[in-house]
Amino acid sequence: MSVSVPKRYIYSAADMQKFRQSPARQELLAFAASLGRSCQDQQDDDGYDPDTPLAGLSAAMASLFGSLRAMERWVDEIPPDEVRARFGNPAFKKWHARLVERSEAIVSSILDWHDKSQSTATSEQLEEASAAGFIAASSSSSITSVDHTQQHGRMQIVEELKAYLNDAFGHPIRIDYGTGHECSFLVFLYSLGKIGCLGTDPRSPACLRPIALSIFSQYLKVTRGVQTTYILEPAGTHGVWGLDDYHCLPFYFGACQLIHNQENLTPTSIHDTTVLEQMQEKYMYFACIRYIRFLKKGVPFFESSPMLNDVSHLPSWEKVSAGLLRLYEGEVLDKLPVVQHFKFGNIFRGTCVRAVSTDFL
Repeated sequence: MSVSVPKRYIYSAADMQKFRQSPARQELLAFAASLGRSCQDQQDDDGYDPDTPLAGLSAAMASLFGSLRAMERWVDEIPPDEVRARFGNPAFKKWHARLVERSEAIVSSILDWHDKSQSTATSEQLEEASAAGFIAASSSSSITSVDHTQQHGRMQIVEELKAYLNDAFGHPIRIDYGTGHECSFLVFLYSLGKIGCLGTDPRSPACLRPIALSIFSQYLKVTRGVQTTYILEPAGTHGVWGLDDYHCLPFYFGACQLIHNQENLTPTSIHDTTVLEQMQEKYMYFACIRYIRFLKKGVPFFESSPMLNDVSHLPSWEKVSAGLLRLYEGEVLDKLPVVQHFKFGNIFRGTCVRAVSTDFL
């Protein structure tokens, strides 16, 4: 029996209108909103602790974290070509080819650990799972659970998840990255949640918060390394009228994280360089702002990032987070140039968009 590969279904304005009304869009937006809300649940206001990144993760997600750590190192193993170009170093094609080559092992490791540890994992299990994920992404000869992957149902899941993961780090031909690729990573996480890999209670803040903060923080390390090393073109950038050249969700998650902070940090705190330095490890929003200032040093913030500068004058983090979620909905999920690249399978379903294929079911 053949295994179907996720397909595109959005090509026209009519398809786009169907997508806007589809359960797929509603569920994806709800998932993003839930990830953000989970960041508000800070009983002891610890913020994100980079020293314990596996805390709260399921074993399956610890495996993903380990794979992302390995992927972060790929840029050292695949140096940029010595070419002069403002954007787009050809060596990114090699980096992306490695991703495609190893994505099956990465996904299989995640599924293996989901099968092994369906209950709350111990710290030892989390470390073991993270190490297994690291190994899966570190060698093209990684083999995980051959017997399982030979089963048709398992192969179907692996193929679908691979497609979303492969689209989450940039386009190898255009050598660009944008919010559509970031959204593919969100689809990847959403799909893992649908099959139970996020944890025993995938709707609880305790389960979602480490996904939003720990997994996404490590994802950012990978994408930023790729962006700066290979000088990726910003895909569909709004220029200075975007949040930054590449990302949107980390700003939303970070604003939500600050809603219940006990340190009297307000939206205007982003203009205090001391706050940025001291709080960047703990709060994702400040890390994002500091990264922009690092990339665009010497340029006044109100010139390099006028939208973020305007946002800093809102009265509360509640207002900031609500505005950023609306921005994500309007500028990402409701834009044909972004979502036309979405792929749909059996987990992230696209039959609601174009009910024409029987092999899709």
